[in-house]
Amino acid sequence: MGKKETYLKYLATTSGLFFLSTLLIKYFDFKKNIFNGNLTTLLITEIILLLIGGILLGFYWFVKFYDLKKEKEYVMSKKEKIYFMSSLGLYALSFLLTLIFIIVSYNMVNVTVLFFVMLVIILLGLIIGSVFEMISRLGYQSYVARKEYEQTQIIKKERIKKMISENDELTEEEANVIVNTNKKRTKEAEELLKADAVKKKKEKDTNPFKD
Repeated sequence: MGKKETYLKYLATTSGLFFLSTLLIKYFDFKKNIFNGNLTTLLITEIILLLIGGILLGFYWFVKFYDLKKEKEYVMSKKEKIYFMSSLGLYALSFLLTLIFIIVSYNMVNVTVLFFVMLVIILLGLIIGSVFEMISRLGYQSYVARKEYEQTQIIKKERIKKMISENDELTEEEANVIVNTNKKRTKEAEELLKADAVKKKKEKDTNPFKD
């Protein structure tokens, strides 16, 4: 997963935490009376938490849809689209259920049952939605990994070709050992490796005891 996808995932998770916080605020007020009977302040707090979660979730899906529209080379399969839309539906359902909880619980004397029922449903919806979203982009992640590998191989071959052209005493096998795209080396370090390879080759060629 790229950094962008990781940050987006945190964004979706955070939006879910705001939905759950909306329920918890109401429940703790019922148990501990933290708002001292001020239902207006409680309602405003719940709505603010819901809106923040909704905005974060909206931004998350806006970026997801934008990336899908922008991507021209990769097309989601029918199965991936089903998982993707199911994920979106479950996230949207979590938002909707949180809103329903605010409305229904506003005039309720005892919110315990409603709280636990909604908490379980919303939590399950967020978890399953997250899993579906992850499954929906497995194909794309595989595609990106393959493209990155192909690009890496192209860069590696170009570097080997350049090294051999700059030093005709260097073989392709020796250049291949030096060129390691998984490690970042300075230009000076790479030059030392090339010089060392050539030196060893010369010592081998001038060794009177060689086979």
